[in-house]
Formats: sequence, C-alpha cells, structure tokens
Amino acid sequence: MSIFKSYFEKNNTIVAKDSVNTARNPITELFYGKEPITSCKHTGISDDTCGGRTGYTTDNSGRFSRFIFDLNLGDVLSKVNSGCINLSGGTGATHTLKMTNTSLFDKTLLNDKLIDGKRRASSFTLLLFRSSGLTWDEGVGYDYQEYGGTFAPEYDETYGIRPSNWYSATTLSPWTYQGVYNNTNNATFTVVNSQTFDQGNENISMDITNEINDRLSGGTPNTGITYGIAYTGALENLTGLTETYNVGFFTRHTQTFYEPYLETRYDDYIRDDREKFYHNKTNRLFLYTNTVGNPTNLDTLPQVTIYDCDEAVFTSMTATNLTCGVYYVEFAVTGSTYGTPSIFTDVWSSLVINSKPLTNITNEFTLVDSDEYYQIGPEDQIPKDYGYSIDGIKMDERLVAGETRKVFVSVRVPYTVNQSVTVDGIKYRIYVRQGNTEVETNPWEDVNRTYKHNYFLLNTEDMIPNEYYIDIKVTSNQKVNIYRDIIKFQVVSRI
Repeated sequence: MSIFKSYFEKNNTIVAKDSVNTARNPITELFYGKEPITSCKHTGISDDTCGGRTGYTTDNSGRFSRFIFDLNLGDVLSKVNSGCINLSGGTGATHTLKMTNTSLFDKTLLNDKLIDGKRRASSFTLLLFRSSGLTWDEGVGYDYQEYGGTFAPEYDETYGIRPSNWYSATTLSPWTYQGVYNNTNNATFTVVNSQTFDQGNENISMDITNEINDRLSGGTPNTGITYGIAYTGALENLTGLTETYNVGFFTRHTQTFYEPYLETRYDDYIRDDREKFYHNKTNRLFLYTNTVGNPTNLDTLPQVTIYDCDEAVFTSMTATNLTCGVYYVEFAVTGSTYGTPSIFTDVWSSLVINSKPLTNITNEFTLVDSDEYYQIGPEDQIPKDYGYSIDGIKMDERLVAGETRKVFVSVRVPYTVNQSVTVDGIKYRIYVRQGNTEVETNPWEDVNRTYKHNYFLLNTEDMIPNEYYIDIKVTSNQKVNIYRDIIKFQVVSRI
C-alpha cells in the first residue's frame, strides 16, 4: 500500500455577513452562535449607513463561518494516466480528506471558554460540500475581524473587502449566492460527505473516494470545482445563543507539518512468490515491464499460460495490472497430482508497448512443499531473527523534493556475512518530529518482496521540506522488533 498526498491550491475562511478576508491565516476558525457586540456588518448590496460607514447595516442575527478550498489534483491525475494508480477493482485507490484539529495540542481548550463570549464547540456535524463552475481568488487577509467604524475611522475599508469573502469571489465578481451557497436551497451545492464530532478535538477524516475517482476518471470536470467545510444548516441558522462556538483546523498557510491534504491510498504491494511457490497455497507470479529503465504499462493486459512439469497446459489467465509496469497472476497448485519439487513454466504473451509487439517471455518456477510455509506441529515455533541493513539512501542525506529512491532492505541470515534472503513480515514507516511529537507521514506499510530483493520506493514529490526518519519493523511468530531511526534524511526544495 502506498500513500500520495495532494495539497490545497488555495483556501479561505469566509464569515457570514462580513467582508473580511482571512485567507492567509494559518488556522480556520469554524464558528456559529451569537452576533458579536459589533453588529454593524457590510451588506455588500445596499447603501444604508451604520455608524457613518457607507454600505453597512445593523444585523442582530447569529453569525457563522465557512472554509472553502480548491484541490490540486494534477499530480495524482498524472499517476492515474500513467497507470501507476488504478481507480477500480480490488486494488482501486481510496481518497480521504485530512485536516488536523488545533485542539489536539491543548486539552484545556476542550469545552472551555477561549475568551469572553467564545467557547470550543462539541457535539456537532460538519459538511463537506462541493460547488461547480466557480472562479475565485484566495486573497491576502489574515484577521477574522474588520477594523473600522467608530473605532478606527481612518481604516482603509477597501483592504477589508478585498475578495474572496462572504459577498465576493473576485474583485469584480460576486458569488452567485452569498457565502457560495444558500443553506435553505440545497440545490445550489452538493454534500459530498459529513463528519460528526463528539468532543470537538477530532481531526477531519472524510472518505471522498467516489467523488475524487469520478473527477479523475473524467466524470466531473477537473477545473472550476470548489470544496468547503461548513456546519449544518440547522446550526448555522440558530438564533438566541449567548456565546459563539468554534473549532479550529490548520490551513495550507500553517508553517508546521499539519498542512491539510487529500490522502490517496493505492495497493502497489509486490509479493512475488517465484522463489518459493508453495504447494496447496495461493501464490503470485509477477512480470515487470520497462522502457529504458522506466516502468511502463503495456498497451493491453498480457496473457499468461502455465505449463506443468510434463509441458502440458495447467491453466491460462489474463494478468492483472498492479501499478505502472507491474503485472501479476494469482493461482494455486493443489492436490496430489504433482510432487515436490516440480518445475513449472509460465509464458507471458500479447506483450505490446506503444503499438510495438514484443516477443513472449518465458520463465520458470519450482513448486515446493508447503511444510515450511504452514509450520504445523506440537512445538512452539522460535522467532526467526535476521540482520538488516539499508541500501539506496545514506544517513543524513539531503534529497531535493521530487527525487525517488529505491530503498533496499537487505536481510541477512544470522552469523553470516553475505548470505541474504527475502522474507515477509517487514514493514517501514516514515515520520517527522514536531517538538516532542512524532507525526507519521507514512504509517507502517509492507516492504515489497520480489524474486531477489526486499525494497520500498521513497518518493519525495509530495513531501514538505523537513527532516524525516525511517523505522523498520519485523514480525516473526508474535515477536515484534522495531529498529528505530534506522535512516534520517532531509527533503529540501530547490529555488
């Protein structure tokens, strides 16, 4: 399983009945509740006056905010088009929206007053909505409150009303509906998903697989689509509250590692059983296709014919495309017809790249007894201990964002110098340190096992410049060994 992150292209928090722009604030404050003491709000339409300010009117109803953002799907789309990510089938990609709650770092914020009249929200539901055909600008604002009126008459109003905001999408273009959509007319937007928050300190984690796969496959236009996070209409329309209730999440302008993103997960785990094709067990055989050393998909799925030790056809099937340049077939040899060891042959045909037919590929594999695999008996099994080393990246190496490394995990038989083996049960994770906190960028994932090597791909194209650490975990007969900080490296950007 691999993870790819797509970050926000732009974002902003818009406040109901307010022309304030907060786009560059590192935190989005989503709130609902009472109208603040300053009830003089810009209508964006009328020429009424309030406190001597043109275009403002008095409004004593409740207020609320919404967070809007655009996703940059260009990189993940290129992976789909190149065949590295599949959108359908058992290995199809999943997509989850991730945003980190600011309350995670201060438990005293939970259900407690932050300032007078302001309280941390709990027991609420947030909607993820989509609006299409929108063009808007992020803006350069920061604060959540306009300055002006009787408090600062010298304040330049034009700065406070620079879009985007509740009323305007760009300098010259208002929203079709103020606030992007009208919560009493749901026809103007689409609810993609929702999440209920019990305590109010939970992170946003919303599955939007169908939504994103539809866009990536061409079902929905890939431009002009804006997403947003908002309270339900029932909460937005509450009146008579004596306090405002809010929850905070980091935005794309946070200068921490908690930048929000779309997490794309896809199955590209390789478990090649060619070296030990066990009897009475489902195994996989792989074929790898490259052009000048770069993984390349075939024009069509290859056909695979399996011949037994007597050169008779055992089975025929169509291969499955796992990821770019990687194909496999999965089957079992069962029963007592074949003894062990027995040599089988696999022939891969219908191989075409860029309309150029290629010659068939013929390989062999040996059917071996399953006793080693199943290990059934009355005695307790002793965990297998091996020696491990990392090749393909050096300690404290600096990688420029966008580099990809093939990192080999060399497994050595104990008390030997160079007797290596390929084994299952090896996992790796990548994380960063934020003070005393470890933040996983890649949780524990399986290390690939090919015919000759254990390895994983370290792709830095979606990594934020930072210092990273790699841990290795090995499980054998309930014994778990974790090798901490086996590699430390830096990702840097090139300007």
